[in-house]
Amino acid sequence: MAYKLSPGQIKEIDSKLPPYFAALRDKYPVAIANAAEYYDAPPFPESYVPEFIEVYYAEESDSAGILAWNGTVSVDLNNYKPASDVLMKQIDGQWAYIQVGSLVLLDRAGGVVLPPIVEKSNFMLDLMPEDEK
Repeated sequence: MAYKLSPGQIKEIDSKLPPYFAALRDKYPVAIANAAEYYDAPPFPESYVPEFIEVYYAEESDSAGILAWNGTVSVDLNNYKPASDVLMKQIDGQWAYIQVGSLVLLDRAGGVVLPPIVEKSNFMLDLMPEDEK
């Protein structure tokens, strides 16, 4: 089912985003609404080290394709779609980067320091029933 923008979201989009971004709201309603929500938020501080990063590869997705927290990275193969024309990154619960096609709608992540990866996670494997491993 396609995401339907609320009248409040449409008002926020029209008041905050440049017209050429707002014009994409019918094709990319989730990405455009998320970009509008954080469009006037300041960038993350220089040298900011996030606790939690989520990467979404679809306009509408129930879960992130990539999760990173405390040095652990997990990839959900059901939601990992690098060929998608939508890329959205959330850092510590805030939208930090949103791109549709080649157009960057939001980029607040400039000062973020990515945490070192200290281990590979078996997160998805751990979720599988024993008889399917």
